[in-house]
Amino acid sequence: MTDNMLLLEEFFAPAELNTLWTFAMSRQADFVASEVTSDHDQSRRDEDFRRSWVLFDVTDVYPLVTERVLGVLPRVLARLDLAPFTVREIELQVTASNDGQWFRAHHDSGDGAVGTRELTFVYYCHREPRPFTGGELRMYGPFDGATPGDAQTITPAQNSIVFFPSHYLHEVLPIFCTSGQFADSRITYNGWLHR
Repeated sequence: MTDNMLLLEEFFAPAELNTLWTFAMSRQADFVASEVTSDHDQSRRDEDFRRSWVLFDVTDVYPLVTERVLGVLPRVLARLDLAPFTVREIELQVTASNDGQWFRAHHDSGDGAVGTRELTFVYYCHREPRPFTGGELRMYGPFDGATPGDAQTITPAQNSIVFFPSHYLHEVLPIFCTSGQFADSRITYNGWLHR
């Protein structure tokens, strides 16, 4: 635990972890190239800023993930010293990142549709042993203009989840996956709790 994020390990039971990984693998054909959203709610591809694949239809696993997240929410808010808030919505998607992919430093909140994002979570679930390197989450915190020396870095650990305020600057470092196979991707369940 740090001042601006909370890492929880062994977040799901082994059978649940398997369910989440199997779900992502079964939906490979439904992943689409990721986009970035501007302050005007317009989405566009920008491969200089973000490279990954995203699955938006997560209906089959949505209750499993969101119920567990809501179950730990009071603990998360207390540890991050955040005021409790009424959760209006939980966004959830699955992201697959493979060789040569990344997400440059960004905030998850802003104006428009993302303006009510309060808390971000990233859950890691991938093949074991981990078939990729890199893909660390670099957290700069609530300030722009930070340098890597100011940052905290989280290595993607199987079945762990990281929570942090959505307005915090963060990035996903480049992924290296020599096989290039989808099943060897850095798989994350990314979510945002809206106030």
